[in-house]
Amino acid sequence: MNVAMVNRYQTTFLLPIDIREVNKARLSLDQELKDKEVPPKIMFQISLALDEAMTNAIEHGASNVGDCVELAYRFEEKTLELSVKDSGGIVFNPEFFEQLAVIRDWGTGGRGIFLIKNYMDEVYFVFSPGKSTRIIMRKSLIETGE
Repeated sequence: MNVAMVNRYQTTFLLPIDIREVNKARLSLDQELKDKEVPPKIMFQISLALDEAMTNAIEHGASNVGDCVELAYRFEEKTLELSVKDSGGIVFNPEFFEQLAVIRDWGTGGRGIFLIKNYMDEVYFVFSPGKSTRIIMRKSLIETGE
């Protein structure tokens, strides 16, 4: 993993398009969350959302062999902001896939956006057609009474 400091994010990883990189990225972020004493339930939710976003970027968003997926994150007081950016730039309607996951029996896979939106507090998609797709996710690190 290449680590660099970039614009608004404290930490940025440029990861090869390889599904094995998802686990490496998650373990790295998990350690920072443990160091910040984030409750286990919130850690699980963040880890699952990161896994889904990274897997989608690698499996659906990568455009060329040799491209990278960018994972960036920053901590703001008691909030984490995560960003996953691919190099494909495929424009899609996230709500369509979220609704489809609820009504269709997919077997394995196909529920990534649904899970991300249910576990994270805020989710945004930024499309640069033909260039990149970025998902930005925010999550409070404080456990509520839910």
